[in-house]
Amino acid sequence: MPAPSTGRELHVDVPLSNVVVGRRPEGFIADQLLPQTPVAKQTDLYYKFNHLEWYRSVPEGTLRAPKTEPKKVHMTVSSDTYYAPNYALATDWSVEDEVNADQVLQWRRSSANFLMDRLMMDYELRVADLCVTSANVATIFVATSGWNNAARTAYTDLLSWRDSFKDITGKMPNTLIIPRKVLSKLRANDQIRDLLFGDRGGLATASQIGGLIDIPKVLVPTTQVNTAVEADPQGGTFADVWDGNGNLWMAYTENLSGMMTDTWLQAFRWTSPQLGVPFAVEAYPFDPKKKCYEISVGYYQAEKVVSSDLAIRVSSLTAT
Repeated sequence: MPAPSTGRELHVDVPLSNVVVGRRPEGFIADQLLPQTPVAKQTDLYYKFNHLEWYRSVPEGTLRAPKTEPKKVHMTVSSDTYYAPNYALATDWSVEDEVNADQVLQWRRSSANFLMDRLMMDYELRVADLCVTSANVATIFVATSGWNNAARTAYTDLLSWRDSFKDITGKMPNTLIIPRKVLSKLRANDQIRDLLFGDRGGLATASQIGGLIDIPKVLVPTTQVNTAVEADPQGGTFADVWDGNGNLWMAYTENLSGMMTDTWLQAFRWTSPQLGVPFAVEAYPFDPKKKCYEISVGYYQAEKVVSSDLAIRVSSLTAT
């Protein structure tokens, strides 16, 4: 009995692979939040300097007396590991669907996009779960009252949390995550509107809010997940992936492309040499017994909290 086809024996459908790689459904932020580092191995080590040592002063000063040795200081390096598991989905369809479906359906292409959307939803849920986990941030501020009141001093709150971030981490945040329901409260806030528009009126955009507090990257997740069970294709109960308890995040993120870089989160993406590209669409041979076609889409990736101290979370912002 011949062994099942694997790797290079399968046909990688390059046109379909190009379609799904370029597809980013609206409202997803995971691939914008996590810097992606291509890695040569599925599992490996990466190294981290103890950044607190670099911020220290020398209590006795750095002055050297004649004929004496300079004072010695030392640095430490730690390591961590990543393992990039394979996330993949497959689907199949009958030869009847392939032949009889209207051209507008583009059954093969639609199936590839369907798989990609479901993979991206799982990715978004994993990242949102990382971000909401208390151990993965430096601290959690609980708003004393929500921003439902338009007169609430939202700008003052944002400045206070930004300055607290600097006090905690030694860096200024460069990433702000504002879920859609929290953004709605911010846009209508009187203090924000007065700063931006005076008596002219208007509603702030997400980028304008970021500009007020000097945070360049503002991400607004709007993704909703259908919580209905798989066996109920017509069921639809939607929940916001990122809403939670009226959360907002400030963070520092940066590509780990060299030494002396640090980031809150990181995605280590490995590409199987058998496939050649991430999110490759593998088209399997036609099954003459079942008379059906099958494709799969997958990728190898590890999402890691590299430095948990480089993020803060604020909760209860939509509480009454």
